[in-house]
Amino acid sequence: MSGIIEPTRLGRAYRPVPGRPGIVRPLLMVVLLAVGCAGLPTGRFDALATAAKGVETRTTETDADIVQLTRRFMLFSPAPGPYTVSSFAPTIDIDGAKHDFDFGPRLEPRRAALDVLVAYTEALAAFARKDYQRDLDRATQNLGGSVQRLARHAGVSAPAKQGAGVLATAVNALGRAITDHMRKAALRDAMDTASPGVRAVAAFAKEIDAEAALAVTVMSNAMIAKGNRLSVSDGVARLVLNERVEAVVVESKTILADLKQISTAVDAIPPAHDEIRGSLDLDDRTPLEKLRALIAEVQRLQKVYSSLK
Repeated sequence: MSGIIEPTRLGRAYRPVPGRPGIVRPLLMVVLLAVGCAGLPTGRFDALATAAKGVETRTTETDADIVQLTRRFMLFSPAPGPYTVSSFAPTIDIDGAKHDFDFGPRLEPRRAALDVLVAYTEALAAFARKDYQRDLDRATQNLGGSVQRLARHAGVSAPAKQGAGVLATAVNALGRAITDHMRKAALRDAMDTASPGVRAVAAFAKEIDAEAALAVTVMSNAMIAKGNRLSVSDGVARLVLNERVEAVVVESKTILADLKQISTAVDAIPPAHDEIRGSLDLDDRTPLEKLRALIAEVQRLQKVYSSLK
């Protein structure tokens, strides 16, 4: 992220926030179906789609936490002079350089990218089912809308936009298959076409994860430094300041842990996708290592036991 000062490492150990169930709320239950339709491993496609949705959900929650941290940051660093309606705008000067910390709009392209991956995996899952046409039509429309939303964001990289378009092209070709044999071949072709796009969109989401992590650390360090410069006597005022600085430290460490796990889960989506594609050639119903790894990462995000059959 341009204009961000390289942060220093925070020294305090992480402590969970009281009342918060670990890192995420339990939202995901993945159970793969033992029987597919016409030789298609429907459970695996369902698991891939559910895992992608779990990552998107947790990312949305973490982004809300980052926006809240930005508000804390502006309370510590208002614009100088008398209060005005612009005193707490998320644009400040640090050591004479202006920095933009308006992270709501800057995080939206990442959620749009993940929404594209979710819509794509849901389209694959819909097509793998026996009675697929209505679900596939809906999933295809959702994917088209997701690709358009991603393309409207000015900050989206060219590879990510192109990758999203590749996913839409791959899914549009699925509806031409009629027989079950054609459907399996169509899935192979679509996933072969889409594989580079899946990687491009996932890579873009991870780039924003890294930028957000750097910004969170910069804000945390700046708030700690400002707290150290404040002249507060012992007593109730000191206790209030202690509470606010401690909340910043804990919240920042929680967000950083979330972002790290989200990036790890996003990174696991492309190999899981490619592994499922490879299993179509062999009609292999044994557990798949990369899909297991993806589900494990989403479990760490969602804190719910899942099984792969």
